[in-house]
Amino acid sequence: MCGRFYVAEKDLDDFAALVNRVEKHLLKKAGEIYPGDYAPVITPGDPEKTGSESDTVGGEDQIHALKWGFPTSRGRLIINARSETIAEKPMFKRPFASRRCLIPARGFFEWKDSKTGRKKTKFYIAPPDSSLIYLAGIYWFFRDGEGKLIPSFTIITTRGNEDISPLHDRMPVVIDRENKGIWLYEDHRSDAVRKLMVPAKEGLLLASRAE
Repeated sequence: MCGRFYVAEKDLDDFAALVNRVEKHLLKKAGEIYPGDYAPVITPGDPEKTGSESDTVGGEDQIHALKWGFPTSRGRLIINARSETIAEKPMFKRPFASRRCLIPARGFFEWKDSKTGRKKTKFYIAPPDSSLIYLAGIYWFFRDGEGKLIPSFTIITTRGNEDISPLHDRMPVVIDRENKGIWLYEDHRSDAVRKLMVPAKEGLLLASRAE
């Protein structure tokens, strides 16, 4: 799974400059992003207008401030969606069909169980050159207790590759820069989209102990 990811302060400033005034105040936090935090997210056009598959064909990418986690009736946040079942799960299948997104990050975090079982070791997973990566996600609108629509996202995961599996059996789906358009705009039933929901190539991400 992916329980936290990292947004650099410079990246946050750059993305905040691209969102509208209403959303800009939501992007207050750089560094480690936790479930329930707002983060900059790349969407296929205006998320309020992308309500069907046809709406997401073509268009211009936009940056929006979205809240991490799909809320449930029990108050839990669903922060990850499994790539293997995303097209069938009731909570995910409509967003997967028409509201796919990308979450820019410099890396993400995982915890490995210690041999004693008393304390977990925290690892930071990122490209060796600290370059920006794009995590695959889906988004939707949910009403809060006051009836206000809250745009929310969840991160899609796949099985861990050889670099990550010693730490965790799952990892976020990472979309290469050249495949951003395919992920955002292609029909969700296409092989092109399905082929992107695989583990990252070995060597793309390296794990190091985090503070």
